[in-house]
Amino acid sequence: MNARRRQRGQSLVETIVVIPVFGALLLGIFQAILFYRAKAVVDYAALEAARSGATGFAETDALRAGLIRGLLPLYSHSADNEGLARAYLDAQVDVRAGAADIDVVSPTRAAFDDWKVKQFDGTEAIPNDSLPFRSAGTGSRSGMTVQDANLLKIRVTYKYPLIVPVIDRLIGRLDPVRSLAKGHEVYSLDIESQAIVRMQTPIRDRNLLADAAAHGGGGDDSGGGGAGDTGGGTGGGGGDSGSGDGSGGDGDAGGGAGGGGDQGGGDNGGGDGGGGGDHPVCTS
Repeated sequence: MNARRRQRGQSLVETIVVIPVFGALLLGIFQAILFYRAKAVVDYAALEAARSGATGFAETDALRAGLIRGLLPLYSHSADNEGLARAYLDAQVDVRAGAADIDVVSPTRAAFDDWKVKQFDGTEAIPNDSLPFRSAGTGSRSGMTVQDANLLKIRVTYKYPLIVPVIDRLIGRLDPVRSLAKGHEVYSLDIESQAIVRMQTPIRDRNLLADAAAHGGGGDDSGGGGAGDTGGGTGGGGGDSGSGDGSGGDGDAGGGAGGGGDQGGGDNGGGDGGGGGDHPVCTS
């Protein structure tokens, strides 16, 4: 009889030990699902931003407008017009407040200096017309062809707020950097995505582009064996964009065997008319 009394409460102790662990596991799975959904949305938003920039002279407002449209699934909670308008406003406020950053990786200012020509209105721009018939030679500063200089590559970084209780603090303590979202302090994780498309309009503003030194792992931005963002050649008949961010690629603009390039394959479709069509690729 005394032995039975001593065994009472045994399951209660086991439950107290298991429930916090099991609960944290379930919350972690839920947060992971939300995070990977957000990653897919940011990938799409990066591609939307690149497409908008390709038709908008790669200007900041055009890139930002495309990014906001692409991020709407993260802010939309109803299918009616009022909900969509509210989601667009929320996304616009967050993006303009710094929740998302857009960096133009390629072309660089060196490529602009290599290939700029004076337009009819007197402004200087990288030419966008008759690309298959233009020279396939490389610029002295950037090592890029004029066809490569018409490939717009951007990098989007979105500060995704962690909304699952307990898990947000556990993950947030791994990286103490916090962000402000919707008026209160929350933990967040950066989601980064890249996209590359062919320009449909000339790039007119040099200041919108990045310095070559900012993207090459300490080396020159052009190919020829370095880890720069752009290769040295013109590509051998591939599509406009490469195939992902894998290591050991041939460089962004194909042909140059830069180890660890961001985009494989021939980016400019052969340079002089031999390549494939314009197929934008979103890389992460």
